Amino acid sequence: MKKDNTTVSSPEELNKYLHHSSFAVWLILGVIVSILLAVFVWSIVYKIKVKISGLADVTSGEITLHIKDKSFNKIEIGQKVYISNQELEILSFKDNNQPVVSKTTLEDGEYSFYIVIREVKPIEFLISR
Repeated sequence: MKKDNTTVSSPEELNKYLHHSSFAVWLILGVIVSILLAVFVWSIVYKIKVKISGLADVTSGEITLHIKDKSFNKIEIGQKVYISNQELEILSFKDNNQPVVSKTTLEDGEYSFYIVIREVKPIEFLISR
């Protein structure tokens, strides 16, 4: 196929040019469009979870959460806490701003936990800027 830098000025010339395009070019173009469409749909459907994690002390069925950084100010009463494959809820805060979770049947000890403070769709990063 001869390559030249001429411009297309009529529909007939465009038809002639498109007729000479190979199947591989159309296949690659179709794959690229499909990937872009899949990423767009994923960015609308999928949610990225913003989490706070730490260690929890369980004593006599009461769970106290220990958060090392200053992100405890983002935690509110009623948020869900995920600990040892259980979904629990924050009931109150102790004097030192450590959250207290609902009663549990977990044995006394230390457990790791996380709290989902926000869920963000990837498309929001593109729209918000």
